[in-house]
Amino acid sequence: MFEDPEGYMRDFQTRMSTMVERASSLSEAMAGASATAASPDGEVEVTVGVGGALQELRLGPGIRQMSAQSLAEMIKAVYRAAADDAGRNATGALAEVFGEDNDLVRQARARVEGEE
Repeated sequence: MFEDPEGYMRDFQTRMSTMVERASSLSEAMAGASATAASPDGEVEVTVGVGGALQELRLGPGIRQMSAQSLAEMIKAVYRAAADDAGRNATGALAEVFGEDNDLVRQARARVEGEE
């Protein structure tokens, strides 16, 4: 560093630019990692974002014939399916930015596969 301060600064700037580029790419990829799932007959549709955040819940007219307990169970099942897909999408986004061999990607993939 002290032998070539200008070279050190160039290298530092290059590393910082790469980090900013990766952060921007990751942000864009994660924004698209949400997932939507629906019940077989379309009574319930759920959209889940990264980290399991509920983004949208749509209920169709078919729910009027359902008991509260059945509806609650259906919402939970559809939510789980969407959350699983969102987790896989987020892991895919990480892999696109950092590559499949990255430790972070391997850990995320292991966590997602362990939850299924």
